[in-house]
Amino acid sequence: MQFKVIFEKKSALTILFLLMGIILINYFTNVVTYKGTDVIAMYHPMKLLTLSSFSEYSFYILQYFPLIVVMPAGFSLFTDKQGNQYIFIQSRVGAHRYYWGKLIVVFLVTFFIFTVPFLLEILLSTIAFPMMATGDPSNLSTYDASYMNTVNMYLLSDLYIYSPYIYAIFFTLIFGLFSGILAVFTVSISTFSIKYKVLLFLPVYLLLYFLGMLKQLFPTMSVETNYFFYLAFYHPLQNASNSLFFFILFALILLFLSILIVVLKIRKDT
Repeated sequence: MQFKVIFEKKSALTILFLLMGIILINYFTNVVTYKGTDVIAMYHPMKLLTLSSFSEYSFYILQYFPLIVVMPAGFSLFTDKQGNQYIFIQSRVGAHRYYWGKLIVVFLVTFFIFTVPFLLEILLSTIAFPMMATGDPSNLSTYDASYMNTVNMYLLSDLYIYSPYIYAIFFTLIFGLFSGILAVFTVSISTFSIKYKVLLFLPVYLLLYFLGMLKQLFPTMSVETNYFFYLAFYHPLQNASNSLFFFILFALILLFLSILIVVLKIRKDT
C-alpha cells in the first residue's frame, strides 16, 4: 500500500520523467553527433553515458542531486504526519510494521527511480553504438602510458579493465543504492518534530556539502570527500582504494544511523 501511494505521487513521477528526459536527450545527442563515425575513431559507448564524468549532463544532475534525491519518497513520513494518517495506519498494522515498511518502500522507490533510467541508457547505448569501439573522450590512445595510469586510478579499476559494461552497470546500481540510503536518512530525520517540509531538503544537502568541504579544509587527507567523484563514472583518484573504503563506510554509517533513529522512534511510539 505504501509503495503504491508513494510511487503515484507527482513528485516521484516528476523526478522519474525528468531523469528519463535527461538520459534520452544525452542519448539522442550522442546518436546525432557520432552518426557515421568510423569504429576506430569512435568513443567507447560507456564513456558517453549521462553519469560519465565526460558528460556535461552528469554535472547538472550531481549539482542538484542533494535536492532531487529526497523528492520522490523522502517526504512520505512527513506527509503522513501532516494528515495524521500515520496514527490510523499504525493502529491497524502496528508501529513496527508501519515504520519498517516505510523505510523499505522509501529505499526501493528511490533506488528504482535513480537506477532504471540509467540502466535503460546503457542498454540503448549498446544497441546504437559499436561495442568494439575503444576510444576515450580524452583522445588519448588506449596504449598511451598516461591513459593507462588514468584508468588505474578509477574506482575498482580492475573491474573496468575486465569489462567496461559490467563496470557501468555496477556503479549505476551503486548510484541507486546511495540515493536510497539518502532518502531513508531524510525519512529518519522527519521522525523529529519538523514544522515545514522545506526544511527536509537541508539534512542531505548540508551533509554532502560539509562532507565535500573536508578535503578543502584538510588538504592532506588521503581520501576524496566530494560525492561528485563517486557518483560520476571515470573520475581518477590518487588513492582510489582508500577513497572507495571511505565512501562505503560513510554510506553504511548513514544507513545505521537512520535505522537507529527509527528504532528509537518505534520504541517511543509503542
